[in-house]
Amino acid sequence: MNSTQAIMFLKNNQPFSKDTEERFEIIKKYNDVRVHFLNYPDSRCIPLFLNSFGEGNGFGVYQLIEDVLMKYSVEQVIPHLISALHSEHIGVRYWCSHIAASFPTPSLIPPLVHLLSDPDPDIRCAAITALSQIEDDRIIGILVGVLEKEEDPDVLDLIQEVLEESNIGAAVP
Repeated sequence: MNSTQAIMFLKNNQPFSKDTEERFEIIKKYNDVRVHFLNYPDSRCIPLFLNSFGEGNGFGVYQLIEDVLMKYSVEQVIPHLISALHSEHIGVRYWCSHIAASFPTPSLIPPLVHLLSDPDPDIRCAAITALSQIEDDRIIGILVGVLEKEEDPDVLDLIQEVLEESNIGAAVP
């Protein structure tokens, strides 16, 4: 496999469909593409990987995509990550909100705050985790504001945990 073939594979799988046994062979090839770009970095793969996530975990491969993205600078990844966080595809939003935690920069605050209203509580939790990694004075106020309207107990617990770790949790009702 060369980079051109790997790029074409990614372009043809934007995003992957939901995990099914029938898709297993395609996910194996996706993993081969991942390994290729680990060994032969090519920044053209950044937006393609970020928009490739389907529903499910890609038989364990989705978790490994971050390793490829870590080969690139924050400046190379962030514009594509911001775009992917606004995706209409739940799998893309979910996995990219997880990846955002590894690229903690204030420019991710607006799209992550937007995800705090996502219908999926797992995406909201991932957005909270990513926000908690960003060193910015606005984060505490954002999370305190979310506490007032959030109804999911798991999301509420995570917010409380983040606030406690920042040493203001005792001051939050």
